[in-house]
Parts: sequence; structure tokens; C-alpha cells
Amino acid sequence: MRKILAGALVATTLGLGLAAVAAPAPASAQGIVITPNGIRIYPGDKDYDRWDRRYRRNVDRGDAIFIARRNGVGEVRRVTHNRGDWVVIGDARRGPGFLRVRIDDRTGRVIQVSRVVRY
Repeated sequence: MRKILAGALVATTLGLGLAAVAAPAPASAQGIVITPNGIRIYPGDKDYDRWDRRYRRNVDRGDAIFIARRNGVGEVRRVTHNRGDWVVIGDARRGPGFLRVRIDDRTGRVIQVSRVVRY
């Protein structure tokens, strides 16, 4: 009877010991993030969003429209993207005619603002 109890005690001790070693290991959970730019895998670390913002993405269409409106464009008529810059054409908020705003694709810097007779 003692041998059976001793064997059971050893087995219980080993089982609890293995469970104690395996329990603190963190589970690596992953998730899926749905953004306007598509679906990405969320790796699960707490600094993911901060790390993701370190690298500046290029200026997209919405950013180009926002920058053009800050530079005097009212209603946007046409937005084109060619060779590293955005060209936004729209009604001028002050004065007659249209404004043509060229914006750098990488930095968002305004390259040129000019009035045009027609677009």
C-alpha cells in the first residue's frame, strides 16, 4: 500500500511540477485588423501601433485633398497622381477661377499653387 501511495505522490508531484513550468509561458495570440488599407495580421504585442506609426506612409488621395483645401481650394474638381506628386484642381475659395495645387507624394509638401483658367 505504501508503494502505491508513494508512486501516486511522485506522479502527482511530477504532474504539478510540469504544470507549474508550462503555465507561466505566455500564449502568443494573433488577431486580424481590418483597416481602410486592407486586412493585416495583428501580431499581439502591446507596442504594435506605436511601432507601426514610426514609418511615414506616402500621401494618399484623401491627404492630398486635405492639403489642397488648406491651401485655398474649395470644391475639388479633379485629383490626379503622376510621377511622385499629386495634382489637385478645384474652385478657388478667394477670387475667380480654379486653383491647381501640386503636392509631393512622399512628404506632403506643396510644390506649386497656381491659378488656371479652365481645367
